[in-house]
Amino acid sequence: MVVKKEEVMEQLSHVLTIIPKEYIDALLTLHAKLDGKNVEWAVGGDLGEELRTINVEPDCVEILTSKDGSERIAEVVKEFNPNKIALHTQQLPRNAKVGEKEYTVFARSYYFDFNIGATKVKVYADLQYRIDSWDWGDKLEFTPDYVYIVGKKTAVVPLSFKYEFYQSLGWADCAEKIKQTLDRQRLHKR
Repeated sequence: MVVKKEEVMEQLSHVLTIIPKEYIDALLTLHAKLDGKNVEWAVGGDLGEELRTINVEPDCVEILTSKDGSERIAEVVKEFNPNKIALHTQQLPRNAKVGEKEYTVFARSYYFDFNIGATKVKVYADLQYRIDSWDWGDKLEFTPDYVYIVGKKTAVVPLSFKYEFYQSLGWADCAEKIKQTLDRQRLHKR
């Protein structure tokens, strides 16, 4: 019997994720710069999900922190020529679906970015969301989960938090991916 590499990877995908080397290198560089500096930060976005075995393809490293944390990060990564921290509002590329209606979604944060090699790092501080012209939500707060990357304990946005967020925006496809992973994790804990 011949087993194809793709079949093996599909079977392992719920417990093993292959993170592209450039992201691992960027995260290790961030650890080297930030460890011991009393900065709370967590990996979010697609990379945060991929680190938790969600099948997505990140295009950058997204860091969530506080405004104070962003100032400390900007100071310790100054060799990478970060942009100035600025209050930044952007419309997300995907609308929220509430009932049968769709609404634009906006994110607001103190933001800056920089590159570690060819890898873009985006830092969002005191991140908030707003649907259409509704009021801004509270600053995102969560207790992070942790993964180990080459022996470095790395904070990530919890999947349960992301699941609830995607559900609230009506992004059923994203929520379902996370639900499947959470369900597998529950089964393995029994």
